[in-house]
Amino acid sequence: MDTVVLQQKFRAPIKAVWEAITLPELMREWYFNVHNFELKPGNVFTFYGDDQHKTYLHACEVLQVAPLKLLEHTWTHPDHSKGRSVLRWELSGIDEEHTLLTLTHTGLESFADAGPEFSPENYEFGWKGIVSISLRNFLHDIGKQHFEIDIRAPREKVWQKMWSKEGYTAWTSEFTEGSYYEGELKAGETVHLLSPEGNGLYSDVIFMQENKLMILSHIGIIVNGEEQELDEETEQWTGILESYRLSDNEDGSTHLSLELDNQKAYFEQMNESFPRAFRKLKEICEQ
Repeated sequence: MDTVVLQQKFRAPIKAVWEAITLPELMREWYFNVHNFELKPGNVFTFYGDDQHKTYLHACEVLQVAPLKLLEHTWTHPDHSKGRSVLRWELSGIDEEHTLLTLTHTGLESFADAGPEFSPENYEFGWKGIVSISLRNFLHDIGKQHFEIDIRAPREKVWQKMWSKEGYTAWTSEFTEGSYYEGELKAGETVHLLSPEGNGLYSDVIFMQENKLMILSHIGIIVNGEEQELDEETEQWTGILESYRLSDNEDGSTHLSLELDNQKAYFEQMNESFPRAFRKLKEICEQ
Protein backbone atom coordinates (compact mmCIF):
# COMPACT_ATOMS: atom_id res chain seq x y z
CA MET A 1 0.00 0.00 0.00
CA ASP A 2 1.86 3.08 -1.28
CA THR A 3 -1.25 5.28 -1.53
CA VAL A 4 -3.68 6.38 1.17
CA VAL A 5 -7.24 7.20 0.12
CA LEU A 6 -9.66 8.48 2.75
CA GLN A 7 -13.21 9.71 2.34
CA GLN A 8 -15.07 11.63 5.02
CA LYS A 9 -18.55 13.15 4.98
CA PHE A 10 -19.14 16.34 6.97
CA ARG A 11 -22.33 18.03 8.04
CA ALA A 12 -21.09 21.36 6.73
CA PRO A 13 -21.52 23.30 3.47
CA ILE A 14 -18.74 23.00 0.91
CA LYS A 15 -17.64 26.62 1.48
CA ALA A 16 -17.03 25.94 5.19
CA VAL A 17 -14.94 22.84 4.44
CA TRP A 18 -12.96 24.67 1.74
CA GLU A 19 -12.16 27.51 4.11
CA ALA A 20 -11.12 25.05 6.84
CA ILE A 21 -8.50 23.44 4.56
CA THR A 22 -7.25 26.65 2.91
CA LEU A 23 -7.31 29.50 5.47
CA PRO A 24 -4.20 29.40 7.70
CA GLU A 25 -6.02 30.97 10.67
CA LEU A 26 -8.55 28.10 10.57
CA MET A 27 -6.01 25.39 9.72
CA ARG A 28 -4.15 26.36 12.89
CA GLU A 29 -7.16 25.28 14.96
CA TRP A 30 -7.41 21.68 13.70
CA TYR A 31 -4.36 20.97 11.53
CA PHE A 32 -0.94 22.64 11.74
CA ASN A 33 0.44 26.16 12.01
CA VAL A 34 1.12 26.63 8.29
CA HIS A 35 3.62 29.29 7.18
CA ASN A 36 3.63 31.29 3.91
CA PHE A 37 0.52 29.60 2.51
CA GLU A 38 -1.10 31.07 -0.62
CA LEU A 39 -3.68 29.50 -2.91
CA LYS A 40 -1.70 29.66 -6.13
CA PRO A 41 0.36 27.09 -8.07
CA GLY A 42 4.06 27.35 -7.31
CA ASN A 43 3.55 28.65 -3.77
CA VAL A 44 5.86 26.90 -1.30
CA PHE A 45 4.64 26.62 2.28
CA THR A 46 6.03 24.91 5.35
CA PHE A 47 4.93 23.70 8.76
CA TYR A 48 6.26 21.58 11.59
CA GLY A 49 4.71 18.50 13.11
CA ASP A 50 5.60 20.07 16.47
CA ASP A 51 5.68 23.81 15.98
CA GLN A 52 6.86 24.54 19.51
CA HIS A 53 10.01 22.43 19.23
CA LYS A 54 10.47 22.91 15.45
CA THR A 55 10.55 19.20 14.67
CA TYR A 56 9.34 17.20 11.65
CA LEU A 57 9.60 19.96 9.07
CA HIS A 58 7.20 19.63 6.12
CA ALA A 59 7.81 21.51 2.86
CA CYS A 60 5.04 21.62 0.25
CA GLU A 61 4.46 23.24 -3.15
CA VAL A 62 0.98 24.01 -4.46
CA LEU A 63 0.38 22.21 -7.77
CA GLN A 64 -3.32 22.77 -8.56
CA VAL A 65 -6.15 24.88 -7.20
CA ALA A 66 -9.80 24.75 -8.23
CA PRO A 67 -11.74 26.87 -5.72
CA LEU A 68 -14.30 24.89 -3.69
CA LYS A 69 -13.23 21.70 -5.51
CA LEU A 70 -9.54 20.80 -5.46
CA LEU A 71 -6.27 21.57 -3.71
CA GLU A 72 -3.22 19.55 -4.73
CA HIS A 73 0.28 20.03 -3.37
CA THR A 74 3.51 18.16 -2.82
CA TRP A 75 4.42 16.80 0.61
CA THR A 76 8.05 16.32 1.61
CA HIS A 77 10.15 15.84 4.75
CA PRO A 78 13.43 17.60 3.86
CA ASP A 79 15.09 16.84 7.23
CA HIS A 80 14.39 13.10 6.99
CA SER A 81 13.97 11.97 3.40
CA LYS A 82 14.76 12.74 -0.23
CA GLY A 83 11.28 11.50 -1.15
CA ARG A 84 8.43 13.46 -2.68
CA SER A 85 4.73 12.67 -2.40
CA VAL A 86 1.55 14.37 -3.60
CA LEU A 87 -1.54 15.18 -1.56
CA ARG A 88 -4.97 15.88 -3.10
CA TRP A 89 -7.92 17.37 -1.23
CA GLU A 90 -11.07 16.98 -3.36
CA LEU A 91 -14.46 18.33 -2.31
CA SER A 92 -17.90 17.51 -3.63
CA GLY A 93 -21.20 18.82 -2.33
CA ILE A 94 -23.67 16.12 -1.31
CA ASP A 95 -26.34 18.77 -0.72
CA GLU A 96 -26.40 22.28 0.71
CA GLU A 97 -25.56 21.06 4.22
CA HIS A 98 -23.24 18.11 3.56
CA THR A 99 -19.83 17.80 1.91
CA LEU A 100 -17.69 14.81 0.93
CA LEU A 101 -13.92 15.17 1.23
CA THR A 102 -11.70 12.69 -0.61
CA LEU A 103 -8.06 12.82 0.47
CA THR A 104 -5.51 10.97 -1.68
CA HIS A 105 -1.84 10.76 -0.68
CA THR A 106 0.39 9.16 -3.33
CA GLY A 107 4.12 8.51 -3.54
CA LEU A 108 4.54 7.34 0.05
CA GLU A 109 7.00 4.65 -1.05
CA SER A 110 9.52 7.44 -1.71
CA PHE A 111 9.91 7.94 2.05
CA ALA A 112 11.41 4.48 2.59
CA ASP A 113 14.80 6.08 3.19
CA ALA A 114 13.38 7.73 6.35
CA GLY A 115 12.69 4.41 8.07
CA PRO A 116 9.58 2.65 9.41
CA GLU A 117 8.27 5.75 11.17
CA PHE A 118 7.34 7.06 7.71
CA SER A 119 5.54 3.91 6.54
CA PRO A 120 2.30 4.14 4.53
CA GLU A 121 0.49 2.45 7.44
CA ASN A 122 1.50 5.29 9.75
CA TYR A 123 0.28 7.84 7.22
CA GLU A 124 -3.07 6.08 6.99
CA PHE A 125 -3.41 6.13 10.77
CA GLY A 126 -2.34 9.78 10.90
CA TRP A 127 -4.74 10.96 8.22
CA LYS A 128 -7.66 9.21 9.90
CA GLY A 129 -6.88 11.10 13.07
CA ILE A 130 -6.44 14.43 11.27
CA VAL A 131 -9.42 14.23 8.90
CA SER A 132 -11.93 11.91 10.55
CA ILE A 133 -11.44 13.29 14.06
CA SER A 134 -9.70 16.71 14.14
CA LEU A 135 -11.26 18.26 11.03
CA ARG A 136 -14.63 16.62 11.70
CA ASN A 137 -14.63 17.95 15.27
CA PHE A 138 -13.74 21.45 14.07
CA LEU A 139 -16.52 21.51 11.49
CA HIS A 140 -19.08 19.96 13.83
CA ASP A 141 -18.39 22.43 16.66
CA ILE A 142 -16.69 19.89 18.89
CA GLY A 143 -13.96 21.22 21.15
CA LYS A 144 -11.57 19.91 23.78
CA GLN A 145 -12.02 20.20 27.51
CA HIS A 146 -9.27 19.58 30.06
CA PHE A 147 -9.65 18.53 33.68
CA GLU A 148 -7.00 17.60 36.23
CA ILE A 149 -6.55 16.86 39.90
CA ASP A 150 -3.81 15.74 42.31
CA ILE A 151 -4.60 12.73 44.50
CA ARG A 152 -2.59 11.71 47.56
CA ALA A 153 -2.35 8.05 46.57
CA PRO A 154 -0.08 6.00 44.29
CA ARG A 155 -1.01 5.57 40.64
CA GLU A 156 -1.83 1.89 41.11
CA LYS A 157 -4.49 2.67 43.70
CA VAL A 158 -6.00 5.51 41.67
CA TRP A 159 -6.16 3.29 38.60
CA GLN A 160 -7.88 0.50 40.53
CA LYS A 161 -10.44 2.88 42.04
CA MET A 162 -11.13 4.38 38.62
CA TRP A 163 -11.54 1.26 36.54
CA SER A 164 -12.60 -1.59 38.81
CA LYS A 165 -16.34 -2.07 38.39
CA GLU A 166 -17.07 -1.15 41.99
CA GLY A 167 -14.77 1.87 41.90
CA TYR A 168 -16.14 3.10 38.55
CA THR A 169 -19.70 3.04 39.91
CA ALA A 170 -18.61 5.01 42.98
CA TRP A 171 -16.97 8.00 41.32
CA THR A 172 -19.22 8.19 38.23
CA SER A 173 -22.24 8.43 40.53
CA GLU A 174 -21.59 12.17 40.33
CA PHE A 175 -22.88 12.00 36.75
CA THR A 176 -25.69 9.47 37.27
CA GLU A 177 -26.33 7.52 40.44
CA GLY A 178 -25.76 3.81 39.81
CA SER A 179 -23.67 4.18 36.63
CA TYR A 180 -21.76 1.07 35.61
CA TYR A 181 -20.01 -0.53 32.66
CA GLU A 182 -20.18 -3.87 30.91
CA GLY A 183 -17.27 -5.47 29.05
CA GLU A 184 -13.51 -5.50 29.47
CA LEU A 185 -11.42 -2.34 29.59
CA LYS A 186 -8.74 -3.73 27.27
CA ALA A 187 -7.38 -2.31 24.02
CA GLY A 188 -9.47 -3.48 21.08
CA GLU A 189 -12.56 -4.21 23.19
CA THR A 190 -15.93 -2.44 23.10
CA VAL A 191 -17.51 -1.50 26.43
CA HIS A 192 -20.98 -0.28 27.39
CA LEU A 193 -21.10 2.74 29.73
CA LEU A 194 -24.57 2.60 31.25
CA SER A 195 -27.12 4.14 33.57
CA PRO A 196 -29.26 1.88 35.79
CA GLU A 197 -31.96 2.07 33.10
CA GLY A 198 -29.59 0.53 30.53
CA ASN A 199 -29.05 3.73 28.56
CA GLY A 200 -25.69 5.24 27.71
CA LEU A 201 -22.79 4.91 25.27
CA TYR A 202 -20.88 2.12 23.58
CA SER A 203 -17.19 2.90 23.29
CA ASP A 204 -14.03 1.35 21.90
CA VAL A 205 -10.95 1.05 24.09
CA ILE A 206 -8.36 2.23 21.59
CA PHE A 207 -5.39 2.32 23.97
CA MET A 208 -4.74 1.11 27.50
CA GLN A 209 -1.49 1.16 29.45
CA GLU A 210 -2.22 -0.06 32.95
CA ASN A 211 -1.75 2.53 35.70
CA LYS A 212 -0.88 5.19 33.11
CA LEU A 213 -3.24 5.74 30.21
CA MET A 214 -6.79 4.93 29.11
CA ILE A 215 -8.20 6.23 25.81
CA LEU A 216 -11.85 5.61 24.98
CA SER A 217 -13.48 6.40 21.64
CA HIS A 218 -17.22 6.91 21.99
CA ILE A 219 -19.03 5.35 19.04
CA GLY A 220 -22.78 5.54 19.57
CA ILE A 221 -25.67 5.44 22.00
CA ILE A 222 -27.37 2.59 23.84
CA VAL A 223 -31.11 2.53 24.57
CA ASN A 224 -32.55 -0.13 26.89
CA GLY A 225 -29.31 -2.09 26.68
CA GLU A 226 -29.23 -2.17 22.86
CA GLU A 227 -26.60 -0.51 20.67
CA GLN A 228 -28.30 1.88 18.25
CA GLU A 229 -27.27 2.31 14.62
CA LEU A 230 -25.58 5.59 13.84
CA ASP A 231 -27.99 8.26 12.68
CA GLU A 232 -27.25 11.73 11.31
CA GLU A 233 -26.99 13.26 14.77
CA THR A 234 -24.68 10.55 16.12
CA GLU A 235 -22.44 10.76 13.06
CA GLN A 236 -21.60 14.33 14.06
CA TRP A 237 -19.66 13.10 17.11
CA THR A 238 -18.98 9.36 16.72
CA GLY A 239 -15.32 8.61 17.41
CA ILE A 240 -14.74 11.43 19.90
CA LEU A 241 -12.02 10.67 22.44
CA GLU A 242 -11.84 10.62 26.23
CA SER A 243 -8.20 10.29 27.35
CA TYR A 244 -7.16 9.75 30.99
CA ARG A 245 -3.50 10.01 32.02
CA LEU A 246 -1.88 9.23 35.37
CA SER A 247 1.58 10.48 36.30
CA ASP A 248 3.70 10.65 39.46
CA ASN A 249 4.22 13.86 41.38
CA GLU A 250 7.50 14.40 43.23
CA ASP A 251 5.79 14.01 46.60
CA GLY A 252 4.49 10.53 45.70
CA SER A 253 0.97 11.65 44.90
CA THR A 254 -0.70 11.08 41.54
CA HIS A 255 -1.61 13.65 38.90
CA LEU A 256 -4.75 12.72 36.96
CA SER A 257 -5.54 14.58 33.76
CA LEU A 258 -8.36 14.19 31.25
CA GLU A 259 -8.61 15.47 27.69
CA LEU A 260 -12.22 15.25 26.52
CA ASP A 261 -13.66 15.84 23.05
CA ASN A 262 -17.13 17.28 23.53
CA GLN A 263 -19.88 19.12 21.70
CA LYS A 264 -19.65 22.72 22.80
CA ALA A 265 -23.31 22.73 23.76
CA TYR A 266 -22.38 20.39 26.63
CA PHE A 267 -19.28 22.24 27.87
CA GLU A 268 -21.07 23.89 30.78
CA GLN A 269 -22.54 20.60 31.94
CA MET A 270 -19.17 18.84 31.89
CA ASN A 271 -17.47 21.82 33.57
CA GLU A 272 -19.73 21.15 36.54
CA SER A 273 -19.83 17.35 36.49
CA PHE A 274 -16.21 16.29 35.90
CA PRO A 275 -14.60 18.36 38.67
CA ARG A 276 -17.24 17.02 41.05
CA ALA A 277 -16.57 13.43 39.93
CA PHE A 278 -12.80 13.90 40.24
CA ARG A 279 -13.25 15.25 43.77
CA LYS A 280 -15.30 12.15 44.59
CA LEU A 281 -12.53 9.93 43.19
CA LYS A 282 -9.94 11.84 45.21
CA GLU A 283 -11.99 11.31 48.37
CA ILE A 284 -12.28 7.57 47.69
CA CYS A 285 -8.56 7.15 46.97
CA GLU A 286 -7.40 9.14 49.99
CA GLN A 287 -9.56 7.32 52.53
